Amino acid sequence: MSEIGRAMMKVGVLHAAGDLKLDEAERPSAGPDDIVIKVVAAGICGTDLHFRNRGTRFGTPMPLGHEFAGEVIDVGADVKSYKLGDRVAYNSNNSPADMGRGGECGGFSDYVILRGVDAHPQSLCMIPDSVSYDHAALVEPLSVSEHAINRAEVEPGESVAVFGVGPIGLGIVAGLKARGIDDIIAFDLSPLRRERALAMGARLALDPRHYPVAETLSRERGMGKVWGVDLPKTDVYFEVSGGRGVLADIMAMANKRSRVIVVAMQPEPLTFDVSRLMSKETSLIGASGYPSEFPEVMAKLADGSLDAEAMITHRLPFSDFLNAFEVANDANCAAKVVITF
Repeated sequence: MSEIGRAMMKVGVLHAAGDLKLDEAERPSAGPDDIVIKVVAAGICGTDLHFRNRGTRFGTPMPLGHEFAGEVIDVGADVKSYKLGDRVAYNSNNSPADMGRGGECGGFSDYVILRGVDAHPQSLCMIPDSVSYDHAALVEPLSVSEHAINRAEVEPGESVAVFGVGPIGLGIVAGLKARGIDDIIAFDLSPLRRERALAMGARLALDPRHYPVAETLSRERGMGKVWGVDLPKTDVYFEVSGGRGVLADIMAMANKRSRVIVVAMQPEPLTFDVSRLMSKETSLIGASGYPSEFPEVMAKLADGSLDAEAMITHRLPFSDFLNAFEVANDANCAAKVVITF
């Protein structure tokens, strides 16, 4: 069949490293077990930028976008989980569809199809009426942040340092503040992101090039001796920057029984003194994804205990898709970029 008479749509597709395009594709129609979602808002993730800069997963053209929310506009005859008009957000960590990361569809599209949805209804999360589509599209990165906080088991009264306040780091700051954690010090090279960290609840947000970390933490929180060595007092460190040498520095300065939560991918293998880890009883903890946090974060947005608005620095229309990626790729001018449809 020719494209004449077909319903067409735009899709953001990565063809190769640096080769991101808005392609035309046929609009999907729901089979008996499927639903079609009209995308209303989608966030640009660091993973999207990684793929754009490095290339596709499998060497073939790949639709991008896994942080998105929209409305169910087509429902297969046999579907029981969802109905027309449902407002939904995509729960990518718990979906076999793998949208935006090698799957059939990606959220940077006018429409997406979710096949066989009754077999995996957890692929989507209902959006309460009090949550906007823009904010629902941020539940995915906020859930990554929430899982990192859960892994850290932070308690009120503890002191925290956050290294890197891009969207995930900002979500950690906001999530900590929502749990009553007040002593949060953030470090980042970007003035804009430091300003956003303060807006989301950090007590201080500093440039480590001008405020050396160990010296700053010692001045703000005092020092404690570990085997006769003075080290800055901080209970929990979140490494969200992925900066070269940052994690090694944290491990060296960590005080007795500090917890170090690694959230960012690291640029190279790390060498550190394991004897110090042992003698200081440091907990080194990884945090990846969000096995159960997605609906919890949606509920917090709905009841107002978590506010995502300060994360968003840009709202750009889908027609400006390619420029949106350039904006998002510049940490000095953007935190979270949301594409609207």
